[in-house]
Amino acid sequence: MSDDVTAVDPHAPVPGSTVGPWLILKRLDSGTFGVVFRAQRAGHPEAPSVALKMARNPQDPRFPREAELLRRCLHPSTPGYEDMGVWTSPKGHRYPYVVMEWVEGLTLYDWFREQPRSSREVLCVLAQLAGALATAHARGAVHRDVKGDNIRVTPQGRAVLVDWGSGCFAGAQPLTDTTAPPGTNAYRPPEQKAFTWRFRKDTEARWHSQPSDDLYALGVVLYRMVTGVYLPPCTDGGELVEREVLAPSAMATVCLELEALTLRLLSEDREARGTAEQLERDVQVVVEAAGPEADRPILLTPSAVPTEEGGHPSTSPSSDGLDDVPASGSGDLSDTEPARPPSTRSSREERRRRPAFPAWLSWAGASAVGGLVMALAVLLVLLPSHPQREPAPEPAPWLATPEELAQFATDAGVAEEALSAVQDAPRAVMPLVLTVGVPIPKKPPEGQKKPPCGPGQVAVNGACWAGPIEGQRPPCGQGMFDYENRCYFAIYDGPRQPTSGTP
Repeated sequence: MSDDVTAVDPHAPVPGSTVGPWLILKRLDSGTFGVVFRAQRAGHPEAPSVALKMARNPQDPRFPREAELLRRCLHPSTPGYEDMGVWTSPKGHRYPYVVMEWVEGLTLYDWFREQPRSSREVLCVLAQLAGALATAHARGAVHRDVKGDNIRVTPQGRAVLVDWGSGCFAGAQPLTDTTAPPGTNAYRPPEQKAFTWRFRKDTEARWHSQPSDDLYALGVVLYRMVTGVYLPPCTDGGELVEREVLAPSAMATVCLELEALTLRLLSEDREARGTAEQLERDVQVVVEAAGPEADRPILLTPSAVPTEEGGHPSTSPSSDGLDDVPASGSGDLSDTEPARPPSTRSSREERRRRPAFPAWLSWAGASAVGGLVMALAVLLVLLPSHPQREPAPEPAPWLATPEELAQFATDAGVAEEALSAVQDAPRAVMPLVLTVGVPIPKKPPEGQKKPPCGPGQVAVNGACWAGPIEGQRPPCGQGMFDYENRCYFAIYDGPRQPTSGTP
C-alpha cells in the first residue's frame, strides 16, 4: 500500500499536525481498518512517544471497543491506555482514534532468534503473558488473536501482549458476521474449527470465544517458538482428523517442565488447559524450582533440522534414544481424558530402567540375521540380472494445507503488525458479508459492480464476480460464495467494504 496518508481522508493528519492533544511525529503503517502514527503530547518535547491508531472508516466501532479493553485490562504486560477521541477532518468526517503506550522491542519470535534463549528465559516471558491474560479473563475479556507477532519483548525483558483490536468482552455487541471470530487460523483451537465446520452453512451461528481459546493460542506460540514449526493441521478440508504432535523435546533442547506446560496448553480438552491464573502460578513455581537443565540454550536437535523441501522435522527419537512423548490430546478426538506427557524427569528415568533382552537372545537373533543376509547375497549372485528399477519415492514431507498455514495474517485488528499483514489485500474482491458455504445472492449487494465485467470476471444474477477460484470447491469458506459447484468473490466498484456489520 502506498505511503500516501490521504488513504484515510484527503485531509488526513500529516507529520507536524495535531490530533486532539497529540502531535503527529510519523506515519508508520496502514491496513484495512486503520492507520498507526507515532505521536507525542503536543507542547511537551520531553514526553515519551505513544502509538496513535486512527480508523480508516468514519465512526468505526472497533476503536472505542479496543480503548475499553485497554482500560479494563491494565497490567504491565498490556499496552498502557492513554487516550481516545474523534478526529474531524476538514471535510467533516469523524474518525475515532485510540492512543496507547509505545512499546519498543522485538516481536517474540525475533526476540527468541536474536540470541540463544534458555528455557528459564522463555518461562519468565510466559509468566508475564499468563498474568496479562489472567487479568483480562478475570474482567470478562478475551484477546482472540494471541500469536508471536502480537507479543513484543522490550530490551529490559518485559513481554507485552499488543493488538487488542480483535478482542471482545462480556456484553460487547458483535462487530463481525462470520461463524468464527476474528483471529489467525494457525492459532485457533480444534473445538473452534470443529464448530465452524459443523455450522458452515448456518449464517446465524457464532462461536462464543472463551479464555481457553487464548490459552490454546499461547500453547501454539510456545511450540512454534521453541521447535521452529507449527503444529500439523487438525482438519482435512474442514472436518477434524487425528494428528500426531511431536513433543518439543524431540526437536529441541527444552527442559521437561516447559514442555509439559506447552503440551498442557495444547490439549484438545479445553478443561485440561486450566486457567491463565493457574498457569501464571505454575510457571512461577517452575522458574524457581527448575534445575540447571532450564538454563541450557534452546537449540534444535539434529533430527529437527528442516529438509530442503521444507518438510516437517524428522519424527525419529531424540538423541538420548528415548521414545517420543505423545502430545496432549493427540489421537482420539472423543471426550475422554486425553493422554498427557510426563511432566517430570522421573518418567524418563523409569523408561531407562526397562529390562533389556537376555544376552543369549540377542546373540541368537544376530546369528539368524547374519545367516539370512548371506543367503540373500548368494541368491542375488545366481539370479539373472534384470534392468534396475527406479527406487520407490519416499513419502512426501508433511505440508500444511493452505487453510492452516497460508493465512497467518490476522483477519481483524488494527495494531502495527495487523495493519501491515492485511495492507496488500486486493481491494476489488473484499466481500460485503463474510460467510461460509453461502450461495451467490439473487440480487447483488449494494455497491457491487454491474456488467459489463472486466477480464477474469463473470456476470451472475446481474453482478460481477471474480472466479471461479482455481482448486476451490464448495463449501467455499469465508469471503467466498458458491455457484454451480465453484467458488467466487464479489467485485465492487468503490473502496473495499467493511467486514463487520453495523454495531
